[in-house]
Parts: sequence; C-alpha cells; structure tokens
Amino acid sequence: MAMLFPHFPFQGDETPVSWAARMSALHGSPNLRSFLADQRISPSDLLHGRQAVIERLCEVGGQDPAPVWRNTASSEGNQCFRLRGEIIPASMLSREETRFCPLCLHEDDAGGSNPGPLRWDRLIWSLRVVTTCPTHHLPLIYRGREHRENMLHKLILHVPERGEDLLALVEDVPRREDSPLQAYVLRRLDGHKGPDWLDGQTLEQAVKATQMLGLVMAFGTTINLSSVDRDDWDLAGRVGWEWVAQGEQGLHAAFRELQASAFARGQGGQNYFTVFGQLHRWLLEPGDRSDHGPIKQVLRDYILKNMDVCVGRKLLGKPVGRRQKYSVQSLAVETGLHRQTLCKVLIERDLIAAADAGKPYSILLVDAEKAREAAAALSRAVPLVQLPTLLNATRPIVTCLIGLGLLTPLHRSVGENTRDKCGLDARELNQLMDRIHALAPELTYLPTEWVNLTQCTKRARIPMRQLLQMILQGGIKKTGRAMGEPGFNALRFDIEEIRLRAS
Repeated sequence: MAMLFPHFPFQGDETPVSWAARMSALHGSPNLRSFLADQRISPSDLLHGRQAVIERLCEVGGQDPAPVWRNTASSEGNQCFRLRGEIIPASMLSREETRFCPLCLHEDDAGGSNPGPLRWDRLIWSLRVVTTCPTHHLPLIYRGREHRENMLHKLILHVPERGEDLLALVEDVPRREDSPLQAYVLRRLDGHKGPDWLDGQTLEQAVKATQMLGLVMAFGTTINLSSVDRDDWDLAGRVGWEWVAQGEQGLHAAFRELQASAFARGQGGQNYFTVFGQLHRWLLEPGDRSDHGPIKQVLRDYILKNMDVCVGRKLLGKPVGRRQKYSVQSLAVETGLHRQTLCKVLIERDLIAAADAGKPYSILLVDAEKAREAAAALSRAVPLVQLPTLLNATRPIVTCLIGLGLLTPLHRSVGENTRDKCGLDARELNQLMDRIHALAPELTYLPTEWVNLTQCTKRARIPMRQLLQMILQGGIKKTGRAMGEPGFNALRFDIEEIRLRAS
C-alpha cells in the first residue's frame, strides 16, 4: 500500500482516531469515513482498536506503530478495552461527547492557519476520571455528540471556535488543580507506582472505590446518584482520595467517621444499611462486573468487628459464620438475662466503659466470646447471702475471701444493702471448694487438739485474712477435715504449726 505524502507525525498524547482525522483533513478528504474507505480501513475496527487496523494506518502514514499502539484502547469484548496493559470498561471512557481544553486547542491552532490538521484529541480527554486539564488547570469543556458516528468527525466540527472565541470559553472560569485521583490514573497509565492498596486492584476498582467512598463522605450516605453531576464526581474523587491513599487504615478511619455521624444523627450506628448508605448499596449491586475489589471485604470485616451482626445473616453477599460482636440488647435477648444486670456485669469486667452505662443497650458492643462468658457466669450466679451456706463458712470468712480476690462479685451495686444485691459465679465457688478440699483432704482420724478456722484466729492471734492466705498458698501441712464434711468450717489445723508459721 502506498504511503501518504507528506508524512504527518503522530502526537505522543493523541488518539489513533484523532491522528486519522488530522490526516484526512491534511489530504483533503471530505470526512474521516471517506478517508478510511480510501485506505481500506474499517471505521468500526478503528474505533475498537484492532491491531491490524492500527498497523495499516501506520503503514499508510509512515509512522512507527509503537507510540500509536500505546495510545490505543483495544476492545477486549464485553464492553471492556485494554489500554497500556490496563483493562478499562467502556463506562470509564467518554465516547458520547467531545471533551477539550480551549487553551490546548488554542495552542494547537498557533501552528498554522488551518486548524483541521493541527488540532488533536488528547488521549486523557477520553477518560471520564479526567475532568481538569493538567497543563492549564482548567475544567474540561463538554460537547455532546448526537450519534456515536460523530466519533469519526474531525475535532474542528465539534469545536468550531477559533482565536478570541476559543479564549472566551474560559475567560471567567476559575483555575483548579487536577484531582489526586486523576493524577494517580494518568501516572499509573504511564507505568508509575502509587499507593499499594490501589495498585493491588484493577484501575476500575481503584477509581470506583475512591469515588463511591468520597461520595458518601462529601454528600452523605443518602445521596441520590441520579442527582450527581460531573463536578460532584470530581469532588467525590478528591474527598475519597484522602482516605483510600492510606489503604485499609484510611478506609477504617472513614468507616468510623460514617458510623460516628450516624450516632450523632440519632440513628444508632448499628444499622449498616443506614450507616453506609449508597456505599453499601453499591457493593450489593452485582452488575456486569460483580467484583468491586477489596473495599467490599474491608467493609465487611469492619461491620463484623464494629456492629452487632447475627450468625447466618447475609452480609455483602456472604452469610455470617461467626459472630464477633454482641450488643447488650441482643445478648440479653439471646440469653434471657435482664439487660440492666447484664450491663453491670459487663462493666465490672471492663467489657464496657463505665462512662457508657447510660447509653442505649442496642449500641453498647462487646466482644462475642467474652460476652458469652460473662452471660454464662451471670446465668450461674448465686446471691451473696447464700455463700455462707454453700461454702459452709462464716460471714467473716466469706468477706475475707472476697477481699482476697478469691471470690469475685459479678457486679457491685451502689447504695444501701449492696452486698445483698450482687451475685457470684457458682463455677468460681465450686473451683474454690475443690481447691480447699485438695489442700485439706478427708481424714478418718482427726487429732482432738486440732482446731477450726475461728478457733485458730483467736488462739494463735492471727487475722482471718492472713490465715486464709497461708492455707491457700499450701504452706500448712498438718490439716484435714472430717469424712463427709465439706467447706471451710470443716477444716481443722494443728495450732502449733499455725503459731510457728505466723511467728
């Protein structure tokens, strides 16, 4: 095939369609379709970036195909294109409108009197995420196309303004920096590294996660997507970048802020449909590409660790296999325990801050395993007044055991007669009885001179607390109890050994 003359070089930042349109203008073709027909090039194949067509276009234009192919979005089927090794869905490409920077075109026009072969479509203008000219820091201008066929028209037909008219388009337009998300996408297409969390996913996933998170952070979780315009999406990308650039740590911080906002609005912060709104709704939508990227799992993990989600419930597409958090309310419902009493036990165990005691039970969260342990202990609770009988001990002995931390009240009430209002775990009592019985085994014969605990404290002149410590430390050898008699009152000791060890 004959090579066109004069040679018309490809610009390093333009699209193949733009280059073909400029060559058609240079060689006097009435339109791009006519030019392509003369060169036996299928317009559809050119729009889909077929390699054979790109090579043929380069052959007739006398151009090295490498830079042209580098700027070619080649169709991969299923509404997806490959550009510089990145898979980009058609939804990320602007194919139904012309986008341009007037100052860029004004600079193109300075190269001659005929703008047809001089103006070229920048590749970055075809990317929806690009909304600002990185050279002149101006918002791009949009011109709608009536039909997809208009993608084959020359740029001068979509933007007929020249000279002063072109400059007038941006006369009162304020400058702005290009968004960090836009800059990231362009750098990534140029082969540069960015934040690890974003680099570990597809370009579509990285962009969409940034925009959707930024959308709810900037406009609230109830934002109507149909009301979001181009400038709103640009702002969403800027806001979302502040969080996603920090990776999972930044995402968790954003999720906490959304949850705190729900609390502040009086919405409780436990209904993840309400807390995350459109972000959660987007992650529920399978669409043509159901893989939303790692943000889905990050949000799921956050919800499980920071919200009350029951086992078996479907969360972002997967059933919950293990509960990680209970609210006081859900734990009380599941165990049948009184909410207020249960809350006191959880506070006593430092599972809930005492300062949060006045908050609604539905928003007070505790670790699931520790919560079940606390609830089980409460379900086994015995009143303090029953301890002397259960332990076969005097009231002073019981008081000393509690003071030594050998028995732990499940909660401590405030006010009068508080000792009668708290309970203790029956399992803890049983463990203490087993320990005592192991230290003082049953004996068929007990020396008559051996004494019980109360007698020992009086005759050896030793405090009950100190005596109990000596016994439970295993320091007393001559000790035992009568056959069939349990508890502390059944213990007998050699008074002389006690006096010797206490001296």
